Amino acid sequence: MNCRFKNILIKERALMKTLLKRSMLVLPLMMSLSLANPAESASGVVMDFGAVDTLVVLDKTDAIAALPMNNLPKYLGNIDTANMKDGGGMKDPNVELYAEIKPGFIVISPRLGGRVEELSKYAPVLNFTANADDYYASVQKNIVELGKLIDAEDQANKALKELDQKLTEIQKEIAQSDKRELVMMHNAGNTFAAAERGRGQFVHEFMGVKKADNDPQERQAIDAEYLNKVQPDVLYIVDRSSAIGQDPLDVAVFTKEVVSNAKTKDGKEINVVYLDPTLWYLSGNGLMSMEIQAKEVLEGLK
Repeated sequence: MNCRFKNILIKERALMKTLLKRSMLVLPLMMSLSLANPAESASGVVMDFGAVDTLVVLDKTDAIAALPMNNLPKYLGNIDTANMKDGGGMKDPNVELYAEIKPGFIVISPRLGGRVEELSKYAPVLNFTANADDYYASVQKNIVELGKLIDAEDQANKALKELDQKLTEIQKEIAQSDKRELVMMHNAGNTFAAAERGRGQFVHEFMGVKKADNDPQERQAIDAEYLNKVQPDVLYIVDRSSAIGQDPLDVAVFTKEVVSNAKTKDGKEINVVYLDPTLWYLSGNGLMSMEIQAKEVLEGLK
């Protein structure tokens, strides 16, 4: 990876952390407002796809007045959007629409974390961002708070219990595997190890998959030399470029030119698993997305 691209990625990550901290400072006030009168919060703008898929599981998609139409992940392709409006881009919300439709609430993802105060002028804001320091507890809290907004708190708690059971079973299966794994990101022709917090955290810390590299460098480039050093059994690929509509990674070429020149500790071929890019890059932390992600992780270990 060239130094210029690496520096850009590091700056973007630092900015995301700053935005998250700022949005979390405003969140308690916004939540107190949003829960003050749930009867008036029947529908809202949902700019986080984990929140969208949670509403699908709760059978409450009628509560979605608007969402980011142009970024809809493939796993949500069957959702009926006939009565929903385009809420704008994931980083560029259509605030003119919000002023027009007067939503009961707005649910945002980390990409809009720096605009909480602005968006709160249109409706109370729920930040669906997961806290990396207390990951699953924050995910559960967000889901319950979303349930409260649509008068479905009991359903949300019930769905969480069902999700807990499914995830626990998958975690037990994963714990029985000795395979070591590496999560890789692809962006505009560059391939690098995923950050320890985020997608890597979900796979390793939450699902319990063993790490191929216990001490990865920041934005470690993925090449044959590095793969021969850490010798993963499985290489999971999250393709950012594909997720945002740009040129995807040519997995066949990457496998032939890079992965095939490295082996596992047992001298076997490294298993390359191409994860659903729109799910892994654009979504997550929802009742549906977490289950699908967990199943994809487990399947890659078989």
